[in-house]
Amino acid sequence: MVLTLLAICTGIVTLAFGADRFVAAAVLLARRLGVSPLFVGLTIVSVGTSFPELLVTTTAVLSDHSAMGLGNVVGSNIANVFLVLGLSSLLQPLKVEPDVIGRDYTALLLATVIAWLMASNGVLGRLEGVVLLAGLIVYYGITLKSAGARGDWQGNKDGHLPTHSLSYLALRLVVSLALLLVGSRLLIWGGVGLAQAMGVSELVIGLTVIALGTSLPELATTLTGIIKRQDAIAVGNVVGSNMFNTLAILGTISVLSPLPITSENSSRDFPMMLLASMVLWPISWSRRRGRGRVNRFEGGMLLGMYGVYLYLLAG
Repeated sequence: MVLTLLAICTGIVTLAFGADRFVAAAVLLARRLGVSPLFVGLTIVSVGTSFPELLVTTTAVLSDHSAMGLGNVVGSNIANVFLVLGLSSLLQPLKVEPDVIGRDYTALLLATVIAWLMASNGVLGRLEGVVLLAGLIVYYGITLKSAGARGDWQGNKDGHLPTHSLSYLALRLVVSLALLLVGSRLLIWGGVGLAQAMGVSELVIGLTVIALGTSLPELATTLTGIIKRQDAIAVGNVVGSNMFNTLAILGTISVLSPLPITSENSSRDFPMMLLASMVLWPISWSRRRGRGRVNRFEGGMLLGMYGVYLYLLAG
């Protein structure tokens, strides 16, 4: 039991550190292109912070622990909205850009509904996985096109480009990716051991312990965005991470191996993931020029909803 807990803690720390280094190197590369903070948050940062989920879920599926892998994806999406966004807005109210409310939120809601409908027959097959991955390509294509239309590719506006060479930044990305791989292996090994020791299902461990562990990079990145007054990165990171989790990770693992969906997934977990996506609109929408705001009261509500979900899991 001690080794199991040590593996989980070491895996979480390694994942968090590796994701932080990955995001730092990726943002430096993005600054060379001079893209907007919102674009960075929705794409580069969100993909970087979602790498733990991708590697942990893929590792779980390939090692015949698909329930834990699915639980990690669904649980991470729920935690990103209820816990990460809730805690962040409780500390400081967050501004929400019009593009997040209009384009990105709509895309996330659509992706969540489609994933749930695909899973309703009890399995996510390879064809459904290909459709989800194609949806991610379409979404990023639209995002890139919108960035170009707004002039987000017009160079770094502060006039200060990173001095590091491309080879150095590439090396940093490779090292951070290696850390993520090591952390994912440790977390899965510890999670399986914990499930066996406590006598609970691997699905519940994936929805809670594993999901919380892999959501730490999103939490750290969002809090960093708040500290640096970059609300666009903070909010965009949550929405972008959930898009990547739903389309890229579910798509990838179901292409590798058809993913079985239990009745608990269909009746409890997917509906809660959809609810988490749906509540983003009413709490962030504002009638004033499309700009929204997530206040402390709403952040407290999000945290309360996460508490209710954990209570349902415990029951």
